[in-house]
Amino acid sequence: MNRRERRLVIVAVVLGVLGGAGSLGWAVGSGRLNGDRTELLRKTDLYRRVLLTVRDERLERPALDERLGEVVDRSLGGELESVDSDLRRRLAMLAESAGVRGASVSTVGAAVIATPAAREFSRSGNERAFRDEPDFVVVRANVKGVGTIDAAVRFLHELDAAPWVKRIEQVRFDPDREGKSIGIAVGVATLFLPGLAGDGELDQRPPSSRRPGSRYDSLVAANPFSLPEPPVTPSRTTSPPKVLVAPKNPRAAWKLTGIMEGPDGTEAWLRQVETGETIELLVSVQREIGGQIVLQLDAASGDIARFRVGEETFRVLVGSTLDRPLP
Repeated sequence: MNRRERRLVIVAVVLGVLGGAGSLGWAVGSGRLNGDRTELLRKTDLYRRVLLTVRDERLERPALDERLGEVVDRSLGGELESVDSDLRRRLAMLAESAGVRGASVSTVGAAVIATPAAREFSRSGNERAFRDEPDFVVVRANVKGVGTIDAAVRFLHELDAAPWVKRIEQVRFDPDREGKSIGIAVGVATLFLPGLAGDGELDQRPPSSRRPGSRYDSLVAANPFSLPEPPVTPSRTTSPPKVLVAPKNPRAAWKLTGIMEGPDGTEAWLRQVETGETIELLVSVQREIGGQIVLQLDAASGDIARFRVGEETFRVLVGSTLDRPLP
């Protein structure tokens, strides 16, 4: 190798060393070796996701505001005192228009429901106000009165159809011996958003019922709480009073008069056809009736209840005796 070739080799080696040092310096400076670049990329991705989330929430906000406005417009106000007063007034008017006699309405206090997003805000600083801000307030009321089966059903139907926001939480009927007069007890709850009042057009909204009122005509006409009138046969001579004889089939002595949602769950109401004795059965609870059979309520829905006697199960329609099961 001559002198010129040795110089070229030395120059190539020097350039290679300098190039490697430059690449190393760029890698260190850019953060590839100490992790700064990775952290920067992680933060960039995080900020990008945050911005996309904010954009989606901004686009969805009009629809959310519209839904919230519908709830506010159907509420009874934005202050507890006005909502409490209006709730009692409306319940009393509905009971009176339906024919419920001696109706009394009482509110049972209010429950403040906190925001479910409390964990999203800090306990201190400006965010604390959002953390402690209530979501909405629930006001409950009880209605009691006396009326016919028609008045009781009409009151419940009109209450369900009323345009203001509410939930019927409990219904209880307590008929007299003949089933002509029924004690009515209904629990109702409504909600409002503190400080937010509606558009003032609540009374102009038409009633909106989930079911037509005609759906209950057959129930009212049958009146499952009323005992059938005994047939009157003309007689010229005075006959001794008849002695009531229990039917051979003990199930024929008991009629299913109603299915209600009570505080302890679903209840089936039974009435002894001859004596007028009444009992209430809860789901999965056994009870001896007439000293002859042990009856258990398995389930109930709508106008049909399913009972169990021993290993046998059968379904009965409201208004029918237990010896007339559905096919």
